[in-house]
Amino acid sequence: MHTALCHASYSNECGLSESNERLEFLGDSVLGMTVAHVLYEAYSDATEGALSACRVEFVCRDALVRWSEDLGLASVLLKGRSLKKETPPSIFADAMEAVLGAVYLDGGFDAAMRVVRRYLFASRTPIGGAQDAKSRLQSLLQAAELGLPRYEVVSVKGPSHSPSFCVRVFAAGKTWVAGGGSRKAAELEAAALALSDLGSLKAGIRETKEN
Repeated sequence: MHTALCHASYSNECGLSESNERLEFLGDSVLGMTVAHVLYEAYSDATEGALSACRVEFVCRDALVRWSEDLGLASVLLKGRSLKKETPPSIFADAMEAVLGAVYLDGGFDAAMRVVRRYLFASRTPIGGAQDAKSRLQSLLQAAELGLPRYEVVSVKGPSHSPSFCVRVFAAGKTWVAGGGSRKAAELEAAALALSDLGSLKAGIRETKEN
């Protein structure tokens, strides 16, 4: 675990042979797999798009920074002198992945699952699947100054008592199409797909504000 808490700046200053970068690489994959596993078990009725959108909420940089704050990581992370005065939030997010990588190496997949399960269900990040996907997509696009999403009904098929809607959403210069038993359901599913694909925007927004 010492290595997981050792940033490269500290390793370089102290002449250490290893930092937490390799564990960060491992932890990134462990995080994605364990979060997907927990959500798959917990939300048996959720669609693939809803699960993907929900996973983004837990593996994005903002979520990892919040997790590091909850654990008090700032007080134990070893950093070089250049980072003593001010540490970019991304370093704490990377350290969280490194810690999870260390947990996986020490205790295996089951240990990593226990840690992630506790994190997910104690997190301030909402687990809601697609029911609020439209609101979250709108907030994400506004924060990135990319305008508002636009929804368009592509087609309506089937009998009047059981229609099938196909909806297209335009956002950030891209398009996603999804279906549902109502226009609202189709729009929520399309928004969930967009959120899943645009999750990296959050990291970009934060970095832009910091610079």
